[in-house]
Amino acid sequence: MRNVIECKNLAIGYKEKYKKETILIPDFTIELHESELTALIGPNGAGKTTLLKTISGNLSPIAGEINLLEKNLKSYSSVELAKLISIVLTDRILDQHIKVFDVVATGRYPYTGFWAKLNQHDQSVINNSMEMVGVESFANRTFNTLSDGERQKVMIAKALAQNTPIILLDEPAAFLDYPSKIELIHLLQNLVKKHNKTILFSSHDLELVLRSADRLWLVASGKPIITDIPEQLILDGIIEQYFNQTGLRFDAMKGQFSQPDRGNKRISIFADGLTGIWLCNALERKGWQVNHDTDEPVCVHYIKEEYILIYKEKTSCFKKLEYLLTEIDKYEDN
Repeated sequence: MRNVIECKNLAIGYKEKYKKETILIPDFTIELHESELTALIGPNGAGKTTLLKTISGNLSPIAGEINLLEKNLKSYSSVELAKLISIVLTDRILDQHIKVFDVVATGRYPYTGFWAKLNQHDQSVINNSMEMVGVESFANRTFNTLSDGERQKVMIAKALAQNTPIILLDEPAAFLDYPSKIELIHLLQNLVKKHNKTILFSSHDLELVLRSADRLWLVASGKPIITDIPEQLILDGIIEQYFNQTGLRFDAMKGQFSQPDRGNKRISIFADGLTGIWLCNALERKGWQVNHDTDEPVCVHYIKEEYILIYKEKTSCFKKLEYLLTEIDKYEDN
């Protein structure tokens, strides 16, 4: 597995005029692997955007070095770098009335020379890039008429038109609804698998990237940056170390965050398949500690499309889960 980017003893941050340097991530060494979808995950202010800007050459590191395809990043000219790395930031396009085709066409700037004239090959690359992300049908629409999800696709098409092997994306799923996030992740996976792109994207959505990224880069305040495949980070307890906080914990069994137990209400459920999963979810949401193995004072069975609630030798039956929850809400801690 080839490393396309190597960060060695890197320290990143920023320096304001007449002020001391502010280091966001100190002294780390990490590699970006070729043809992988890598997620850079961490809280606000941890340095994710700064890291992407530094790797792309838009910001100088405070210390250390970055090698791109086994050459020091500083040895590349701006045009050479633009043919190897494209970056999509969260900055808004100033001219919201520009057409989609023209937005994507700006990705060809490393190839079009001083006058930025598009030849037939450029036109073909632009059209192919739009087709790859599914925005070719609104090439003549203006950018301000697009939804957030459509805009994000257009910006990815622009990066594809730049025709770089490496693509960096800063919070590409920000402001998207959940179905659009899933669609975007599938698009990124397709670009990696079918078009051999290497993609590094930042995200806040740990639960989403655990199920979609080939590798994670974990960033957290006061902790070293660490990388591995998602499953290994869960098995090694690293996710819990980095993301557990007061009032919230990472459930390694489910691969998601949950609130700690909010009382001593215990319940047993006996239900299989999809019904069992969502019955458990509903009860935990209501503050119950669910046990699947032994009988508790309160017990729910799902038999023949009915929820059967047993409590103090009293049995009640409910056709709808909502009615069960309404009844069980009346029970005090047991």
